[in-house]
Amino acid sequence: MPKGSLEVITGPMFAGKTSALLKKARSFDGEMMLIKPSFDTRYGICEIKTHDGVAAEAFNLTNTDEILSSDAIEKAQAVFFDEIQFFTEPYFGGDIIACIQTLIDRGLNVVCCGLDMNWKGEPFEIIAKLKKIADRCIPLHARCAICNEDAIFTYKCSGSKSDIELGAADIYEPRCAKHYPFSSVYEPSETNDVDTRQGDLFDF
Repeated sequence: MPKGSLEVITGPMFAGKTSALLKKARSFDGEMMLIKPSFDTRYGICEIKTHDGVAAEAFNLTNTDEILSSDAIEKAQAVFFDEIQFFTEPYFGGDIIACIQTLIDRGLNVVCCGLDMNWKGEPFEIIAKLKKIADRCIPLHARCAICNEDAIFTYKCSGSKSDIELGAADIYEPRCAKHYPFSSVYEPSETNDVDTRQGDLFDF
């Protein structure tokens, strides 16, 4: 059996990742399956929805066994994962990288979209691993909320200090390197040991 392929769509929030995923899913000629993480309930339990309102029904699954043994997977020729960075403990059970490799070995084409970095500028491990085995990676940019230039960072302007917190424009905004300091939810005393020079924060 020929192996399938893996495509990874990445970028900051508001870069159009989910829109790109849904466009590919709708143009796919064959049986396919859309999967979202159960953790993301911003727009409903069994629905993928973009920030500008485009929506599609999706499977809300909590572990790899549900994916690999589902009836829909048996019929599918392609699988589309939204917000793939959330397919990890404590929100999701099992090794999603191994699961995706199994799907590819079965001959299914897999497309994933997700954040490449959290709001602290730290890479999401799942995305980093998927990039290493992907046939194609598509990096998307948003528009900086300050200067409208290309933005690759997600800035957290409100909310808690939690590493992962669901939200949209009420909590996050895209920023370019020039306008990306550490988030305002940090207290100054907590950034004493951090190089906060704008535009020279990280080397990815």
